[in-house]
Amino acid sequence: MISDKDMEHLKNLARLEIEGEETQHLKDDLNKILDYFEQIRHLDTEGIEELARPVSLHNIFREDKIGQSLAPEAVNALANETENNFFKVPRTVDSSE
Repeated sequence: MISDKDMEHLKNLARLEIEGEETQHLKDDLNKILDYFEQIRHLDTEGIEELARPVSLHNIFREDKIGQSLAPEAVNALANETENNFFKVPRTVDSSE
């Protein structure tokens, strides 16, 4: 089961800004989910055949071939902003932490 300390750690990892009762509801929901997994873990599946699959499971690999590509200048012309042949985009991660 998830402890209060675990919950605070999860909130920090997920960058969740929730407090009080909302945190308790989330913790309760996560504990219910873990309880379901525990119940499933104890099921006896001996002798139960695997379900039929609509498609066969195998990897399909193709040969790597060099093909025609766009010139960097043509691609950069499509971008709003570039720097040293790279797309320049707004910062999405706060580096102050």
